[in-house]
Amino acid sequence: DLTANGWRTIEAAEAPVKFIRRQAMLRMAEPIMGGTLDELRNFLNCEDDDTWALLASWLVRTVHPNGPYPILSVAGEQGSAKTSACKMLRSIVDPNRADLRALPKDERDMMIACSNSWIQAFDNLSGLTQEWSDVLCRVATGASFTTRALHTDADESVFTVKRPIMTNGIIDATGYPDLLERSCSIFLRSIPDDKRRDERELWKGFIDAKPRILGAVLTAACVALTNWQSVHLPRLPRMADFGIWAVAAEKGIGLKEGAFLAA
Repeated sequence: DLTANGWRTIEAAEAPVKFIRRQAMLRMAEPIMGGTLDELRNFLNCEDDDTWALLASWLVRTVHPNGPYPILSVAGEQGSAKTSACKMLRSIVDPNRADLRALPKDERDMMIACSNSWIQAFDNLSGLTQEWSDVLCRVATGASFTTRALHTDADESVFTVKRPIMTNGIIDATGYPDLLERSCSIFLRSIPDDKRRDERELWKGFIDAKPRILGAVLTAACVALTNWQSVHLPRLPRMADFGIWAVAAEKGIGLKEGAFLAA
């Protein structure tokens, strides 16, 4: 239960909504109060402050129930740990057996995927067509898809979705203007040999920290809910709702005032 006054975990019997458990869903960490998002930064190849501001702001937005959502585009050199970063980010909010996947074969399969999980995470993209750029834009800001219902001639099945999206690849796949304006694009440098970490120990540390990190994400979202109505920007960015939310969340994330818009 998350409001401007704070968050708390509640028992299933108290829950005001009913939950659906899809086959690929994994158990979420139980959030713990008192953590900071800086702890997450220790597990990511994210030394640049602007990169961190965009990445952390995107992550805090994913817990907003209504969106719209920016698309996190993680580009990077070989050996930059971009796939590991995406796996960690997704597992905080939406742990899933299929943590990263290829693009679906068509828009219908995309809508089915969106109906079965929250964050849509696509691995190792080498480029996008204009058609797929348009699909990702619609999913991030709200889309409907209709198809003939099975075993009928006249009835339609309607999918309506709005989902957070992340992609990764050697190159930045957000080359189309509409997609670029909806994206938080970051670039990760290759990790020097003397700074590489054992993957097993890295993930062990991350799993131990994840309850505190999730708690910090929720706390930052509470700060955003407290502040967003008082945010007045001199110029609204293309994703205005997200821009206002990110500025409102800066203190909760641990960013300096103005850091998000500067990034």
